[in-house]
Formats: sequence, C-alpha cells, structure tokens
Amino acid sequence: MNERGDITVEAAVGVIALVVLFGLGLVGIRVLVADSAIDDAARSAARAASIAQDGRSAAAAAERRARVVLAEQHLSCGSLDVAVDTGDFVKPLGETGYVVATVTCEMPLADLAIPGIGGTKSLTARFKSPIDRYGAQR
Repeated sequence: MNERGDITVEAAVGVIALVVLFGLGLVGIRVLVADSAIDDAARSAARAASIAQDGRSAAAAAERRARVVLAEQHLSCGSLDVAVDTGDFVKPLGETGYVVATVTCEMPLADLAIPGIGGTKSLTARFKSPIDRYGAQR
C-alpha cells in the first residue's frame, strides 16, 4: 500500500492547524496590547482632567489626552468614547473631589488579515484621580 498520500493529508491538516493557532495568538497579543493602551489612556485622561480649572475644561482636556495617548500607542479605534465624571468640581475647597475617566474603544480585528477573524472587540478602562485644587487655582 502507498501511504505517501496519507502523509500529505496529515501534513496539510497540521499546517492549517498551526496557521489557525498562530492567528489566534496574534489576536490575543493584539487585545492585550490594546487593553494596556486603553488603561494608559484612561489614566492620562483622568490626570489631565484633575488639574483643570473646572468641569467643562476637564472634560475637554481628558478627551484630548486620551486621543493623544492612543495615537502614541498606534491604536486605532473604530469608535472611541471618553466619558468624564466631573461632578466633584462643585465641591467646596477642603473636600476631596475626584475625576473619573472612562475610555471605551471598539477595536477592529479585521485588519489583522487572518481569514475567519473579523469584527470588533470592545475594550473599556476606568481611572479615578483626585482633583488637584492647587493646580487648578493657577
């Protein structure tokens, strides 16, 4: 009997399995790197908002900072939402207030060019930073 054909089929199946495994590994690494970038963006956005003088400028500063950080990390989001809770800016001096920045990114997976993998992955990070009353007074 000729077993050469069987070995070819087994090799083809093995190669396909390795390609699929490699593709899933790439997706996993991409999601981990993007998750880290989103965390960094939320942290920077909250800090930028916490040194602003009022709630309106805090929200604008947070949005700008989150976009800059994600651009520096080379992360493109299909849609990006930066929500900033600036309600504590109305607290009187002497009371600790916090700014909370929540960054949500819809990361596209289709640009990985791996057959069968597409769609988006939603990543969200939230960070809380104390309002710098002295920095805001400048």
